[in-house]
This record gives sequence, C-alpha cells and structure tokens, in this order.
Amino acid sequence: MGETTIKGEIVKEYLQKWPDLKNRTLARKIHEENPLVFSDVEEARFVVRSYRGKAGDYKRKHLADRRFIRDETIPSGENPYNLPDSDALTYPIFKFPKAADRIAILPDLHVPYHSVSAITCAMNWCKDHDINTFLLSEWLDCHSLSRWVRDPRKRRFTEEREMLWRVLDTMQNEFPSALFYYRSGNHEMRYEDYMKNHAPELFDVSEFEFDVLMKFGERGIHYIGDKIRIQMGKLFSLHGHEFARAMIGPVNPARGLFLRTKQSAICEHHHQTSEHSEPMLNGDVITCWSIGCLSELNPEYMPLNKWNHGFARVIVNPDDTFKVTNLRIDKGQML
Repeated sequence: MGETTIKGEIVKEYLQKWPDLKNRTLARKIHEENPLVFSDVEEARFVVRSYRGKAGDYKRKHLADRRFIRDETIPSGENPYNLPDSDALTYPIFKFPKAADRIAILPDLHVPYHSVSAITCAMNWCKDHDINTFLLSEWLDCHSLSRWVRDPRKRRFTEEREMLWRVLDTMQNEFPSALFYYRSGNHEMRYEDYMKNHAPELFDVSEFEFDVLMKFGERGIHYIGDKIRIQMGKLFSLHGHEFARAMIGPVNPARGLFLRTKQSAICEHHHQTSEHSEPMLNGDVITCWSIGCLSELNPEYMPLNKWNHGFARVIVNPDDTFKVTNLRIDKGQML
C-alpha cells in the first residue's frame, strides 16, 4: 500500500478519531457515513484491517503508513534514536471472548476430501454436549492451487468453495445460536501463495482477500487468519504448521508440541490424537494435545500413515482454567 487513495484517506481519519473501535464496528460506521465511497461493510473493513496490519503478511510488510498497526505482542514504545521502521513480522494473540466457554475444535476437513461419517458423528456429539462455540480449522483443501503436482481430474477451486458453503450452511443451520470462528491453515495458504505468484496485481484488491472471497463476514463467521495464536482461557491453540514438520518427533505430535511451547497447548495439522503431560518444579502440570482430523485418512499422496479421525472439546472456566476432551472417531463411531 504505497500511494494513498481516497478510501485510504477516509479510513485513516476514522482510525485517528476512533483508535479503540473494533475493525468491524469501525467499518460499519465508515460505510454508513460514506456509502458512495465504500460499496459495503466488508470493503471498508478490508481497508481498516490493511492499515492496522491485519490483512496478511505481504500487505503488512509493504504498508507505507505504519501509524495504525496494532500489535498486542510488542509494545509500541518510543524510538529515541530515530531508527528506521522495521519490516519484521509479528503475529498477535487472539483471545476468545468469555462467552465462548464450551468450544468444539473441528479440524482439517480439507473439503472436498472430508469424511461424511466422521463429521456426522462429531455434529451429533456436539448437539448432546451443549457446544456454544466452534473453531473451524483448515476446512478447505485448495488442491488446484497447490504448488505440488496437481491432478487435473480433481475438483476446481470454485467447486471446492461451493462445497465448503454447503457444509457451513449445514453447521450454522444445526447450531443457530453458536459462535463460529475460522482459522486458516497451510492448505488455505495455498490460495495466498497462488495469488502472490500468479496474480500479484490483484493481491491488494479487497474482493480477492480470502475471507471476503469465502463470504465469512456475510455469514457471521469470525475469520482469525493464519499463524495466529489463539487463547482459550489459559490454553493456547495452534493449527500446528507454525512449527517445522519435525514437531511430530520420535514419540507423538503432543510431545513435540510440548518441547516447543513448554506450556499447555493444543494443535491440529498432524491428524493424530495424542497427549503428553509433564510436572513442573512448582507443582503445576503442563499438558499438550494433538487432535485427529475430519478428512480422508488415506489420501493418494500419503496412503500409509498414522492418522485417525477426531476432534476436541475445550471447556473454559470463569477463572480461565480449562478442561480438554480429546475425542477419537473410528468408522463413524465415537470411541
């Protein structure tokens, strides 16, 4: 974002006047007061997120006006020596609201290579256990956009997107009062990489932003993004691709996660249910979990593996302590 447009000037004026408003609230205000400039709330929200450094790594790195970047992990501080602005990337922590206290993590559907029986089993269980929040993690495959060898017989990206919408429709119809959050994983990042490599001229166009293209805002789904650490009380949630593939380690993914975080955390990505606990000197116990998946178990690129179907529930107490139930599914039945 080099030369500032009229949209950018308007957004910067609002960011200066209302620096503490949330992105969507500020975008709604901007759209209502400038309907001839912004076609809808999502367009205004995209520009707000861009100036706050929340519209992807590429846009953040090339943002000329960095006054409005919001980063909770590094204090703004002062620059007494007038050092040049840094292009170093940082990844903030997203904290679930207090109301999100009975959370189901439904990982790795990889639509259209999802498991109908596993998803059905998970939905039935969630209905019986009063789930009020869903974290949907890596639900799209993006096969045709992958840098790996692509099978031309597989579904196109537009078909994958339409199938994802069908699954989302089903989930939101069955759980109408639940909160929905969507986290991108390495599969969705195939889309961003494809745009960088093949359509860089369109990369900054708001309509081509991944969450806008998926119409998450229109569906009331909160988009978290990629490589963002999520906090559920005192439990940290990662997709799992943030670390090297070697995180699986010689024992299991949960132990690998423990060795890299040294605090209670849960991850997906490895498609394997595992748990690892160790006591600390102060008497606390740190536990890490890895979750199964809800996709096909024997894909062409890895027909032999240690994968299993599964998902997890996290109950967050008022004091931010938590309880994890790491669930396994076998042949469509809960174990």
